[in-house]
Amino acid sequence: MRPFLLLTALLVACVQASMAKKMCPNAVIFNSYNFPTYYLTQRGNGEMGIAIGNGTRFVERDALDGTKDGISLESLSQPGYFLCNVDNIIKLVKTDKSALFSREASFLLEKAGEGYYRFKSTTHSKHYLRHQSMKLKLMSWTDTNLFKADSSFGVVCASDKLFKLDVCDGEFHLISKNYPKYSVKAGIDVISTISTTNGTRLKFVTPALNGNPRAVSIESAEKPGHFLNTVADHFVMMTKFENTAEFRNASTFKVVIMSNGYVRLQSLRNPRHYIRHSEFKLRLERWAETKLYDQDSSWKIDCALIPCETKAFVYNPAYENARGPHCEFAPPKWWQISPFCKDLPANRPSPINIEMGLCKNKSAKVKKIVLGKGWHDERKFIVKNNGHSIQADAVNSADLTVTGGHLNGTYNCFQFHFHWGSAANVEKGIGSEHRLFDATGKALPTPMEVHIVCKRQELSMSKAINTTDAITVLGGFIHQMNPKDHDGWAGHVIAQVLSNMTELFKPVGHGAVVSAKDVETVELQLRDLLPESLHRFVNYDGAFTTPSCNPVAQWHLFTDSMKIRKELLLKFTKTFFDKAKKRPMVDNFRPVMSRHGREIRCSFSNKEASPEEVKKVASETRVVS
Repeated sequence: MRPFLLLTALLVACVQASMAKKMCPNAVIFNSYNFPTYYLTQRGNGEMGIAIGNGTRFVERDALDGTKDGISLESLSQPGYFLCNVDNIIKLVKTDKSALFSREASFLLEKAGEGYYRFKSTTHSKHYLRHQSMKLKLMSWTDTNLFKADSSFGVVCASDKLFKLDVCDGEFHLISKNYPKYSVKAGIDVISTISTTNGTRLKFVTPALNGNPRAVSIESAEKPGHFLNTVADHFVMMTKFENTAEFRNASTFKVVIMSNGYVRLQSLRNPRHYIRHSEFKLRLERWAETKLYDQDSSWKIDCALIPCETKAFVYNPAYENARGPHCEFAPPKWWQISPFCKDLPANRPSPINIEMGLCKNKSAKVKKIVLGKGWHDERKFIVKNNGHSIQADAVNSADLTVTGGHLNGTYNCFQFHFHWGSAANVEKGIGSEHRLFDATGKALPTPMEVHIVCKRQELSMSKAINTTDAITVLGGFIHQMNPKDHDGWAGHVIAQVLSNMTELFKPVGHGAVVSAKDVETVELQLRDLLPESLHRFVNYDGAFTTPSCNPVAQWHLFTDSMKIRKELLLKFTKTFFDKAKKRPMVDNFRPVMSRHGREIRCSFSNKEASPEEVKKVASETRVVS
């Protein structure tokens, strides 16, 4: 019987159940098997078909009719709209919880080859989704090669189009799975091989040379303008770019990410053909269900770090000299110093935006901050220009302790340092690492931020920087006072730190052992570098804001700002990153990173905030409390 659905049943909705195992962690896009550059796309009147373009993004849901291991596909951009069968035509239809709709919007996945699937109706026996005349239909199975091809769809995870950025942000080596000491060696105009020496540094180019936004071409980083290309007898060679459709298509590949962390490189010109090594030579060969083919066509992407005498970081991209003898890297390339510097959820990157609009409720997970006795006494600090900031190290931190907040144990505070803007940015209120927003969503002027760094008392420094939450940073925001205001305690302390500016103009030698006789020593009360009241702070799980960006820090940021005189702020801009005094030490803050859904724990609610901060809660982001 031909499937049939009354039009009045199209306005139905579906009950979403718990998810079965997903093909993709987020959104998914589907491309045609026999037209690999064509993607499943919404056409006119809600009808689905295949077309060249970006493709419709779907979220995978458990089958709405309750079929075990079944699937329903909901539009990411139009929540509540699902792929649904309407008189044998597949459309994107809004739901209203009808059992009939649930049946027509539910499918079983059947594997149709490596990286390809078919969608079988859970309601209509032996009926599958297929494209015909570029339209998506539900049709009865026929055992023909055309039907098999038209009903097979490749899976493209929505993040795949940013695959290059998600992996290395730059150059890489391709490492063989079954010969892990061998990498691809791609000489110019010779058959590429795998070798134990001198692997070629490669780069992903997206969109691919044929214009496909979800495919890649692979360029030589050593010989720009040369690409991996399939030639006669399906050998793979590195050849110079030719502006022809033949060259562009032969140099375009889909990156298939496998669950074991390896990838395959699939030709889009020759579906089901992958780059593999055979007798150490690279070839494009049709998929075969053998263990040997599986291993020979699996590759590990290994980030290719540029050889350096030393690896150093800079804040200003204008100072970056990635090809020079010392290899300095600006923030976007800090990952080349440490993989923890990539903006990924697992790395808990810092800094982030601090939106007090998120503090709708006081979190029960944070306690009152308690400082040790030493905070209120004069303590000796060694002050230095460390090449990235003005830093002060405690000579004795034994009683400079902190407990409470979101800490598990007692922490010793051993140093503090600052981040600030340029003279122009100081005027604009820019210079802190974290950006502070009031409850209305308005950015507050924060031209400087102080970080007081503490480690868990019982751990050595080497162990603490590699132990989750073994470091805490107490952060305070500093801004310019009005000319008629009186100096606060923070201003006095900072004036002491800067009392001998001549010693701070130039950085000390990298890795040098610094003692009191080498640099300025001051005595100060550390408590004066935090706001008068410690009641209002926000806490989150984060990382160091400089390489190696270890994800081990508990951040406690006090939202009541401190004020100092403008001339003190501008004094910081008179220091230099380098001994030659060619690089003014300004804007030494890392750009804001993604929050990645991390919980922001607040010691206060907006009801407790000052009147000007509770006009409106701008952010709708839910905070776990």
